[in-house]
Amino acid sequence: MGHGLGRAVLGGFYAYFLAHWLTSLLMFRQKLGFDLEGVVRYYRGDPERFLNPRSFTGLLEVTHFHLFAFGMFFVVFGHLVVFSGIPRRLQGLLVGAVGFFLIGDLAAGWLVRFVAPGFAWLKLGCFWGLQATSLALVAVLLWRWCRPRAQPQRPNAPGPSVTPQQIDFD
Repeated sequence: MGHGLGRAVLGGFYAYFLAHWLTSLLMFRQKLGFDLEGVVRYYRGDPERFLNPRSFTGLLEVTHFHLFAFGMFFVVFGHLVVFSGIPRRLQGLLVGAVGFFLIGDLAAGWLVRFVAPGFAWLKLGCFWGLQATSLALVAVLLWRWCRPRAQPQRPNAPGPSVTPQQIDFD
């Protein structure tokens, strides 16, 4: 987006996302911890600490909300990346990685709870992968947002013809 309100909206969105990113990190640390045992304890319970295992209904409620939130996250960031002007290969890498880690993060809790505690590595891997990938994605988008853009040249010929190279999607 060129100037004005569009840039302000994007700047606000990026600031909001960075605050969300930080609170996600803090919440994960408080609830699960950053080790395999903490993930297993969170999902499968721990009688010594009087922690009950996550119930099917509890996981279903969390999954239901996260399917919507993750879907919105994916669509918003996917669109921002597509219209960012960064190379297609990088677009595909970032969007594909985010999608993979979102799905893995949702599935991992179910797998730890109902299949085997050994899937705790998947939960941690997808959490850290999503954190790293989404932070890289925002860094790339912020770089594009802060970078000064040259205004497109208008053709000398009269008339409303505009070539695709002259359309400014930022």
